[in-house]
Amino acid sequence: AWRPPISDRIEFLEARCTGQKVLDIGCVAHDVARMSSPDWLHARLVAVAARCVGVDVLTDGVEAMRRLGFEALAHDLGAGLGPLAELAPFDVIVAGELIEHVESIDMLFAVAAAALAPGGQLIITSPNPYAPHRVRAAQLGIVWENVDHILYAFPSGVAELAERHGLVLTEATVTEDKRPTGATRQMKNAVRRLRGAQWMTVGFSSVGGRRARRVSWGRVARVWHGMWWPKRRFLGETFVYVVSRPPRSEGTA
Repeated sequence: AWRPPISDRIEFLEARCTGQKVLDIGCVAHDVARMSSPDWLHARLVAVAARCVGVDVLTDGVEAMRRLGFEALAHDLGAGLGPLAELAPFDVIVAGELIEHVESIDMLFAVAAAALAPGGQLIITSPNPYAPHRVRAAQLGIVWENVDHILYAFPSGVAELAERHGLVLTEATVTEDKRPTGATRQMKNAVRRLRGAQWMTVGFSSVGGRRARRVSWGRVARVWHGMWWPKRRFLGETFVYVVSRPPRSEGTA
């Protein structure tokens, strides 16, 4: 299922939703003011889809969307499809930056199994738990995630959940690594060293009164990774999963 990194998650979603009947789960922006932002995902999907229906548990946000002319429903999919059953099937279901917020990620796969057209796709985007900066923060005991985040998804877990619902993980990728390079990167690495963070760097320590070269475990891991995986994966900030409903078999209704 692995694919090369993508440059932009919203552009990726737009391409998959163009001309399709789309369900956008968790469509409400964090606040009404953000609905005027050019980066609001739902508006971008509406602009390219043949039809785009939004659903969210935030009643006030849904009402604000409806006043702006969007087709949106206030409903908790944890209780089943509800009013969406009459609108199904959908060609694409989008769950953008949502899975890390919900109590039961199983809900997304149950909805996809029930509401996707044959050959349809559930597309999930979520923070990458293996991104180097996130791993290093965990090693240092630093918690800086959104306070609403309650879990991380990982590829094999998504594949397993998909299979339990008769679906298949067909694509998995990350957004491109946007870490700085050149002089900017050198400056940031210098700041990290001053702070005592030796992530993927070579330092020196005193052993028996002598200065001895010390290679961090991050450096060793990076070299090992490069030996076995020439195309580095897991580095981008965001994971993108495409879970597909298999087409109907021949002879079935």
